[in-house]
Amino acid sequence: MKNIKKIMLLKFSFLASIFLLASCSNDDGGSGSAPVITSISRSVVDDPLVEGDREVDVLTDEVNAGNTYIIRGSGFSTLKSISFNGLETVFNSTLVTENVIVISIDKDTPYYNEMDELKMVTKGGTLVYSVKVRPPSPSITGFPINPNPGDVITIKGDFFLRPVVNFGTTRVEPIESTLTEIKVQVPNENLQYKRLSITNVSGTTVAGQSFGSAIYDDAFTSLCGDPAFGLWDNTNPFNAAYDKDPKQGSKCISWAAKQWNGLEFNIVSANVDMSKYKGIRATLKGQNAGKIGVFINGSDAVKPSYEFSGDWTYIEIPFSALNNPSELNKIAFQEFGGKAGGNTIYIDDLGLILK
Repeated sequence: MKNIKKIMLLKFSFLASIFLLASCSNDDGGSGSAPVITSISRSVVDDPLVEGDREVDVLTDEVNAGNTYIIRGSGFSTLKSISFNGLETVFNSTLVTENVIVISIDKDTPYYNEMDELKMVTKGGTLVYSVKVRPPSPSITGFPINPNPGDVITIKGDFFLRPVVNFGTTRVEPIESTLTEIKVQVPNENLQYKRLSITNVSGTTVAGQSFGSAIYDDAFTSLCGDPAFGLWDNTNPFNAAYDKDPKQGSKCISWAAKQWNGLEFNIVSANVDMSKYKGIRATLKGQNAGKIGVFINGSDAVKPSYEFSGDWTYIEIPFSALNNPSELNKIAFQEFGGKAGGNTIYIDDLGLILK
């Protein structure tokens, strides 16, 4: 599977180079003339299921909400507003020159039974340009990460228009689907180390979590020992089925941690092939912004810390930051905010990151 972070870095570098070239070629600083569009290109075309197919700066006659495009022409330097199907998209003025606009289209742009038009307003005039507007690629917000073969599961997300569902390379026909939910039966095969992907009319999205990698997913999984967790102070209120505001699935962990107190997750090391994983993932938020220290296997000789806010914050804890252990039998989180009274910390999507 491709390294998503490297892909994003390449995308950013490419967009930066496009803008720098456009800036260097712009000598007049903009004349205030009426805008003219000569082409629209998608910044990057890259199917995450196909290795080596990545293309950049690809001409197109349609745009997808939530994606980034390069608009070329003239008369752009005095740009005041730009909208697609009537919804204005916020633009970065530093990515606008006389001849080039680099813009990410608002993901909420309407696309069904609309006028299919781009409207650009500059000091030099207004341009209405015909371009087909399509929905974003699917988003995946929740699914059972450690399912059993034959289970009927529900995948939650958005923009599931005529969805194609794949478990690894195995395509599965939906039992039923709406724009925000898909019900499918898990194929009768070993899914360990594979990923869920969904394709709609606009593109493909691959889930960030690999099958079988969850330590906690609405409940503690078979990767956990018995007991699954331990508290340094048993008077800290703890709820492993908190259902008010989960990030992944329908439940999360709520831990009212006193100052400097700890929570340990016991892992069955025989169930974790360390050669397959590169680190630990978790999504955290707090009643107040805070920080946790993380250490593993009962040793706090190495204890990197991670900050989180009052909104869900995704963190990755690479094994390289923990002296590259050969096995994993315990993960400990310590309240590290250092404030009197501690903090209520919410934990979700605790699991392992596939290499």
